[in-house]
Amino acid sequence: MSWADFVNSFFSANFLYVVIRVSVPLLLASLSAYMASLTGVGNIAVEGIMLMSCLMAVLGSYWTQSAALGLLIALATGIGMALMIYMFSMSLGAQPLLVGIALNTFASSFTVFLLYQFTNSKGSSGTLPSKVLPTVDIPLIKDIPFLGEIVSGHYLLTYVTVILLILFYIMLYKTPMGMQMKACGLNEQAARSVGINVTKMKLLSMLFSGLTAAIGGAYMTMGYASIFSKDMVAGRGWIGIAAQGIAGINYVALLVVTMIFSVFQAITNVFLLYDLPSELINTIPYVGVLLGVIFYSVAATKKHRQV
Repeated sequence: MSWADFVNSFFSANFLYVVIRVSVPLLLASLSAYMASLTGVGNIAVEGIMLMSCLMAVLGSYWTQSAALGLLIALATGIGMALMIYMFSMSLGAQPLLVGIALNTFASSFTVFLLYQFTNSKGSSGTLPSKVLPTVDIPLIKDIPFLGEIVSGHYLLTYVTVILLILFYIMLYKTPMGMQMKACGLNEQAARSVGINVTKMKLLSMLFSGLTAAIGGAYMTMGYASIFSKDMVAGRGWIGIAAQGIAGINYVALLVVTMIFSVFQAITNVFLLYDLPSELINTIPYVGVLLGVIFYSVAATKKHRQV
């Protein structure tokens, strides 16, 4: 590949298509971390929830021979794990941070155990005839040059994610529920004093957190790839947590930061075309996260000094 071809690859419809494709799990991971932090609970088990949902989507679709039922099993898994965080932290008084660490560690090992039980392999589920969700060609748009190549032909969960992002925006900024969730996170005692059911809001936020992380996990094995492999989430949950940490409670900033990280992820695909060590290339998304955290920290420090 010549230098001109290398530069042009970043300005092609295919590159933008890849950006959208890789952004889906990152956006869902960011949204999961955001919804949990909104009410002050926090969820650092996004990585573990996504990983368990990845595997359960494969196993569920294999057991039922239905992609839809496999997806539902993955969603139930994610919601169940989020409820565990809520139960241990809110009902039993455990630290959400410690519960999250435990779930991440558990998911990394337990997925390998389950994989071995059903496939006799500790690497991937390639021997299981699992199902994948269909791709969607958008009428009329698919025939538009360049635009159709970018936004049409993605897997179903890509468009579900777009709809979810819009619905969550409406809920957070246009409904009493969203305002109450924000109030719980900003000042729990003040929220209680005006009659907000803080317990209910925290439970809802964790349900939403588990749901979105589970969709991200299901997308990894029912859209992004067609099989499960060990630790295939590969830090996407942590990238989502980093994006939330940078954006805070600003929903629009969350989406912008996550899309910037997604561009770094897509750049990795371009460099993989060259004869370079894949281990080195795969660090590009994390370099992007590191730069983002550094810039955010510097900006926050300058702002604090000015105040």
